[in-house]
Amino acid sequence: MADKRSKFLAVDDNQDNLITLRALIREAFPEAQVLTATSGMEGIMIAAQEDPDVILLDVVMPGMDGFEVCQKLKAEKSTKEIPVVFVTAVKGDREHRILALESGAEAFLAKPIDESELTAQIRAMVKIKTANRHKQDEQGRLARMVAEKTAELEKAHSQTIELLESLKLSEEKNRRLITQMEQGLIVHEVLLDEDGEPEDCRILYVNESFERLTSLKSQDILGKTLTEIIPESKAFMVSKCAQVIKTGASVCFEKYFHQFNKYFEMVAYCPEPQQVAVIISDISKRKQTEERIRYLSDHDYLTGVFNRRYYEEALVTIDTEDNLPLSLVISDVNGLKLVNESFGHALGDELLKKVAEVILNECRDQDVVARLSGDEFIILLPKTDQIQTARIVKRMRTAARQESIGAIKFSISFGYETKTEANKNIQDVLKNAEDNMYRHKLYESASIKNKTIDLIMNTLYEKSSREMLHSKRVSEICEKIALKMNFDPDDVSQVKTAGLIHDIGKMGIDEKILNKPGGLDPDEWKKIQRHPEIGYRILSSSSEFSELARYVLEHQERWDGKGYPKRLAGEEISVQARIIGVADAFDAMTCDRAYRKGLSVEEAVAEIRKCAGTQFDPQVASVFIEKVLTQS
Repeated sequence: MADKRSKFLAVDDNQDNLITLRALIREAFPEAQVLTATSGMEGIMIAAQEDPDVILLDVVMPGMDGFEVCQKLKAEKSTKEIPVVFVTAVKGDREHRILALESGAEAFLAKPIDESELTAQIRAMVKIKTANRHKQDEQGRLARMVAEKTAELEKAHSQTIELLESLKLSEEKNRRLITQMEQGLIVHEVLLDEDGEPEDCRILYVNESFERLTSLKSQDILGKTLTEIIPESKAFMVSKCAQVIKTGASVCFEKYFHQFNKYFEMVAYCPEPQQVAVIISDISKRKQTEERIRYLSDHDYLTGVFNRRYYEEALVTIDTEDNLPLSLVISDVNGLKLVNESFGHALGDELLKKVAEVILNECRDQDVVARLSGDEFIILLPKTDQIQTARIVKRMRTAARQESIGAIKFSISFGYETKTEANKNIQDVLKNAEDNMYRHKLYESASIKNKTIDLIMNTLYEKSSREMLHSKRVSEICEKIALKMNFDPDDVSQVKTAGLIHDIGKMGIDEKILNKPGGLDPDEWKKIQRHPEIGYRILSSSSEFSELARYVLEHQERWDGKGYPKRLAGEEISVQARIIGVADAFDAMTCDRAYRKGLSVEEAVAEIRKCAGTQFDPQVASVFIEKVLTQS
């Protein structure tokens, strides 16, 4: 998640575009540092020096266009892991998308830039950068561990040589050195068959470290053979001992022992004829780290499905005539941004994991499931025709409807296309699948978003029953004012809805503050004043609610410009927000609170008359008093 340590680089030859980008980024991430460059070469230099978290790159620039800049960034070790987001005025252009993928970009933003889309893309890109940095850190740590283990091994080998040489001087001194070794030590006598070939090994000696590493006690194993002690690994160990006996050279190798549930690194050498000593180091943690790095290189760190990099490689491999018919399924999680803004990214992450689980459960072993971006997944179905694909997608839809995260029901929009001819371009198939998905999303996402809004309001009402009654009364008053102001039916319905959800941002306020029986202290009041912005963020995450989001943001503004959060004045404030302001204030004044009795209607009317022209729009106040209240 972007925070005050985040750093962004915007590259565009147009200063006006840079000013707009800087303003949008700072609006979403006030503490972040925004760097700018007016040419591709300058952008490359700044990226190498500053290591930004995300690069926002214009496509069309003189001299060096965005695609060439991106290719150069991805070719340099110091900048190749920085996520690049192309900013283009050509939305959905297939040629630009193909060039973007070929040049290594992670995402696209279309001009004019939507603030919520910019915020979501930057959050996703920062997560990618964080994962890349974590992978680099893990690789560095692994390299250090290997160096340390190598040094330890060299030290152990040196100690062993010193130990064997000291046998001539002092058997007791030798025994102490062996006992104190950090690594395990086991000495075998190699047993030969009738043809003179090694067939087994008898254990002559083990030190205390060997006992600790294997949980085998010397009194239980001395004099016994490998066949008796580790039968499943006997053949492997005998072959290594035979190699040492025959060549006289030491051998270094690694092996996982199921019996001990550990990986061991071993160095075997020949101290005496027909004897092989083996120095043993536990490298299980190192192996786990290596496996984790390998896993993260081609898997999505959150959901466990494959990542975009793996998908792009797999698509090339699978796109063959042998795999025809080849179906591509694009899926998109409806309302994810709304869930993230309303209930937090932790719940959004749980939603994504559940979606991945639903998809995986309906796929076969040969299918490839990958996460392309924040809310988008792709499924490759080799040897699967259109009818089979339709059945698979239907099962996924059915399974998704039966799942939920807490009280949140989720839905997934699917689109698919099948390649049946070898000469058909797979990118055209992908585009058709994507277009089909967006057609489904148009009518599926609105329903789930409306349900999510209802859930948000119900959650708020559970936190404070007072808020439920207040919201309903404000909604009714808003409707009456709008009717008296001759709004058309659609606008009346909209302002009524806005009145109902005007305090949706209080979802983000502690319920102890919402239900406090007494007055609020300055800190609590400051938190309460954040609710219009929180409500705006929740609603603006979905384009369907963009107008409502504006009314919610502005409902605490004042006619004289002394309100919050933007200190708008007069007709800068939407008329819908001005209506909510009067309705909200009237209901708040006339309702009883634990620390005060509500005003009478007459007293509240007097207050509204007094504040008309300062706090309230005079016209709205007049309509409310003269036309709404007088007919109630």
